[in-house]
Amino acid sequence: MKEINQVLKNEAYEDPQILHHLLENIINKYDVRINLTDIAGISKINSQIDDIFKLYSYHNNSFCNRIKKNETNFGLCVRSKNVLCKAFKRIRTPFYGKCYMGIYELYYPVWFNEQLIALICIGQFSDGIENSIEIVRREAERYGLDPVACVEEYIRITKEINFSVSELNKDVWVVCNYMSMFYRNRILQRSIKSKLSSAVRSTTDYYQNKVIISSAIDFIKTNYSSKISLDLISKHCYCNGAYLSHLFKKEIGITITDYINKCKVEHAKHLLDITDLTITQISNEVGFNDPSYFSKVFKRTQGVYPTHYRKRT
Repeated sequence: MKEINQVLKNEAYEDPQILHHLLENIINKYDVRINLTDIAGISKINSQIDDIFKLYSYHNNSFCNRIKKNETNFGLCVRSKNVLCKAFKRIRTPFYGKCYMGIYELYYPVWFNEQLIALICIGQFSDGIENSIEIVRREAERYGLDPVACVEEYIRITKEINFSVSELNKDVWVVCNYMSMFYRNRILQRSIKSKLSSAVRSTTDYYQNKVIISSAIDFIKTNYSSKISLDLISKHCYCNGAYLSHLFKKEIGITITDYINKCKVEHAKHLLDITDLTITQISNEVGFNDPSYFSKVFKRTQGVYPTHYRKRT
């Protein structure tokens, strides 16, 4: 009895690891993949929750990775998730759908006080393999991808639904409710000493702004060598471009363009130090299509031109 009571005492409902166990149970029980999207900053409330969201934040499979190497498709993948968020403002209930490249998923919204705070995507499925393969082949040709390779990867990472969706719904709703309760409780804990309504709004804005900045920085650091725009970054962060620009400058102290260039220059410095690549090659590698502009930006931030920087040692 003593041991049982100790377990009951230690296992708190708000233990973030409970979320990890719930997700792992779904993955193992149904043989599916899970993708989490933070909308309102739930992951920034707790470092353990943040680690869990990072673990499930990316469609990390051979098919999606191949698709995203294409610059056009990379932008479309970002915009697709943004469209999904907007769809839930109208639909509000879970639904089954597919991305533009034919990957089918079950989409679940997580709500708090009529606000969408997170998305849970469960997949990846094919809905009638012959029809799905035709979609993949057609879209691959449309975007200049290798249709044969794309179809092979698609078949490898997808499956048809072979379980009870009703049973899955019950398990996923437990996750949704846990997230909503966790978010609610932490918001109230921070707000309880103040006038509740205004403090709750202020606290939710605080966490949402944290996740917007964090998402923007992570996105830039990962993709600065590609053609990323304010529009694409804001869609990735699920916010308005003008608001993102204002918030980024306020929190980080520099503009988004300057931050992107800073990342490019830091990578360029590394390449100048360890490779014999030409200035033009390095310029292209870090995402500057114009070597002259690259040299000007490098000089503005480092005080010397790239050629002089390399010769310093």
